[in-house]
Parts: sequence; C-alpha cells; structure tokens
Amino acid sequence: MKNISLLSLFFIILELAVLLISPVSSVHTLSLEGVYLKYALLTPDNPQEYDVNIFEVYLSQIPNQSRDLILKRLTGTGADELVSLVVRGNVFLTFRILDVQNETALVNTTLELNDVWIYNRYYLKKIVMSTTLTLDLRRMEYIDNNGSVLGRPTFLVFPENLPLKGSLLVNMSRVGKLGAATQDILVDNVSYSLWEHTKLNTYYRTFEPPYIHISSSQVPFYWKLSDGYYSATIWSNYIYDFDTGVLITGSFDVTPELLALGVINGDSYDYSAAERNERLKDRGGTPHGLWNPGFNLYDTNIKFPETSSTATPRTGMKYFFAASLALLVIAAVLNWRWRRE
Repeated sequence: MKNISLLSLFFIILELAVLLISPVSSVHTLSLEGVYLKYALLTPDNPQEYDVNIFEVYLSQIPNQSRDLILKRLTGTGADELVSLVVRGNVFLTFRILDVQNETALVNTTLELNDVWIYNRYYLKKIVMSTTLTLDLRRMEYIDNNGSVLGRPTFLVFPENLPLKGSLLVNMSRVGKLGAATQDILVDNVSYSLWEHTKLNTYYRTFEPPYIHISSSQVPFYWKLSDGYYSATIWSNYIYDFDTGVLITGSFDVTPELLALGVINGDSYDYSAAERNERLKDRGGTPHGLWNPGFNLYDTNIKFPETSSTATPRTGMKYFFAASLALLVIAAVLNWRWRRE
C-alpha cells in the first residue's frame, strides 16, 4: 500500500513539473487579426551628405508602379537591371496582417522611401512598394503558391517556439536564379542576454528587458553585372519583445519581405536614433534607456502588456530548476519513508 501511494505521489509530482515547464502559447495572448506594425529609419536633425541608406532593387522583381516610376527617369535601362536607390529621407517599413484563416495569414508589406536619388543622380520625391505574402502560422514561415518556403517573418516570433540555431531565416534561391552567388541566411544565435540590463527606446515607446535576440549567419553576396560587379556581406540582428514576440528594433540587409518587393539588399541604419543615442550617452546612458540605430518601432495597434525586468526567460535553466525541484521532493519523501521503516 505504501508503494502504491509513493508511486502515485511520484506521478503527481511529475505532472506538476511538466505543467511548470510547459510554455503557454502567446498565440492566444496576441490577436493577429488586423495587426499592423510600422518601423522607421528617420533622418537626424542636421543631416550630413553621407547620411544615406542605399537599397539595391532588381527592376523586374519590384511592383509595376514603382518600376515604371524609376524607368521614366532612366534612359537605356532595361527591366532586368540592378538599380541603386540612395535614400536621404525617412524610410518606413509597415507590416499589416490582412486576414487570418485557420493556420495561415495574409501579410502585406509596404516599404516607403523618401527623398530618393536613383544611382545618386536622378531625383524622386517618394517611392512606395507593396506586396502581400502568405504566412504559415504553425511553422512561422512564408510560403509561395507552390508551397516553397521563403523564410521567417521579420516582425514576429512566438516566444514559446523560437527558431533553432541553423534553421532557415531567408531563402536566397530566388536571388540565385537572377544571377547572384550567395547562400541561404540561417539563424546563428538565439539569446536573452543582449541589452539585458538596458531599457530600449523606440519612436513608439520604451521597452524594458528581458528581450529575445536573434542573429543571423553572415553570408557572402556577389553579383557580376554588365558594367562591373556588386559584392557585399549580408546579415541580420533582431530584438523582440519578450512577452509578445513583436519586433522592437532590428538591423537587417535582406528579409523575405524585402526580397518579395524586389529589394535585393538594403541598409537599415537609423541616423536619428544614433544621434539620440549619443545625446543619451552624454547624459549618462543606461538610466535613460538607449537606442539601437536600426529599424525602430514607430507605430502599432498592439497593446503591449507591462513588462518586468525581473521576468525569467524560458531557458534550459528553468527546465533544470523544475526537474531538480521534482527530484528534491521525491528524495524527501523517500527519506521520510526510510525513517518510518
């Protein structure tokens, strides 16, 4: 009888441990229907000549209206060309979830470039490019009409199901078919340690740690062109809100959404954020929060919960703690039983 009671107690403790370490899905805490997120790279108060962001676009891949707008300013340029857009004004990147059906969502991405110089010679006041992709919410991957994976969404991760090291971030085969020599962009690291003691400022609000940090592999990029070649190293860094998994700020050259817009490689340096950061550092830095000079959250309709700087990430240490607690209780019961006998 004592053995049966002890066995029952063991299974009760085991069940409690499983409940303790099982993450609660944030899918239910963040309603995706109708969500929009707008990110910005803003010009500083006193911009310098070199304060620019450059976006390399492949004309045949960008939306028709934008392509026609560029071609009107160029002579002797065909649609199958890589064109440099030098942006001296504000850049806005907006994601809108248009529809959620079962395990998929339609995500519209819009890139707005202001004060644009084509090849740094021909001026355009504004270029707006927009496209819509299908997001598989179960796998958190964009898929095309053939079911091929394009990569992971930039603006959101599910905290209870973060991507594994070595998993796909951006499928680069689309660029390879156009003539570029490169590789797929993969997850290099997932951690909670970056900015772990620092408040992060954005144009929308100030966030508190912990954060979810995802960095990519560094990928070589080479393209032989008719008048020379284009060479670069591409990589990405993303910082997400710990509670909702929403992107707070990020620096990225290539994403699935940008590739779908025909942007083969782009800059993501926020000169205004960098300027604000320098002013904060002069005032003492960390107590006032800092800025990451990348795409920063500018506007959204998401209601963020109050975050706690003492929140504990779901790391392996938590699993170890749960298992250790269960073993301690079992050991105590066995010790008590031995003393009774």
